[in-house]
Amino acid sequence: MTENVKVVSAVELDDHTKKRIEKSFSQKHKGNVVYEYTVDSSLIGGLLVIDGNDYYDSSVAGKLAKIKRNLL
Repeated sequence: MTENVKVVSAVELDDHTKKRIEKSFSQKHKGNVVYEYTVDSSLIGGLLVIDGNDYYDSSVAGKLAKIKRNLL
């Protein structure tokens, strides 16, 4: 079974960083994993990773949104 992992970053990722991400998620999945890399400058910095139903947001924009929600 093929798993899809979408990685969104604020800037283009270098090959070393991509390999680190792929190594990390390959440990989680037993089968074939397809990685999709995109750039979204509105993240300001950091990463957003969507792995099936799991959502990992370490982006600056995500952290700012969380702070805003907590203040309201």
